[in-house]
Amino acid sequence: MLESLILGIVYDEDLTGYDIKKNIEKSFGVFYKASFGSLYPALKRLTGKDFVTTYEQPQGGRQKIFYHITEEGKSSFLEWLSSPMNILDGTNLNLAKVFFFDRLPAEIRDTQLLLYENNNISYLRELEALEKSLSHMDHLDSCYYKMSTLYYGISVTEKTIEWCHHIREGKVLKELTAK
Repeated sequence: MLESLILGIVYDEDLTGYDIKKNIEKSFGVFYKASFGSLYPALKRLTGKDFVTTYEQPQGGRQKIFYHITEEGKSSFLEWLSSPMNILDGTNLNLAKVFFFDRLPAEIRDTQLLLYENNNISYLRELEALEKSLSHMDHLDSCYYKMSTLYYGISVTEKTIEWCHHIREGKVLKELTAK
């Protein structure tokens, strides 16, 4: 995942590793974290796959290494971006993917979001079935915190479905947080 995110970041602009890390922090760092310890090995793998090339350039009195995406890297990034989102990947990883959806043609973006919405609807049905099956158990009060995680999952999944529907219809984003 980190490799694909890096490709998205350097898609339009060559950056140093430090600049890539700062870009992650400023853009989608609220829901995805990357350390320098994971960033530089990912950059090395991308270079090894010929998805990025490097060159040195002076900056601030020092020679800095810049990363440049290749055509193969762009193709790999767009292939990843066009692939279906898996709800099991977790909300944060899917949000990091959606972050780059402006690069996709509308029909692919809409298809991806509809599929993700439908997958979340199916998952919600599973959670609700689990809730129903557990509601008949004795001593539910003794597993309050276990049950709280189920209700958290139901709540997050309901909100995800609402969010998908909202952005697929291109509604005003600020309305998502209106109370």
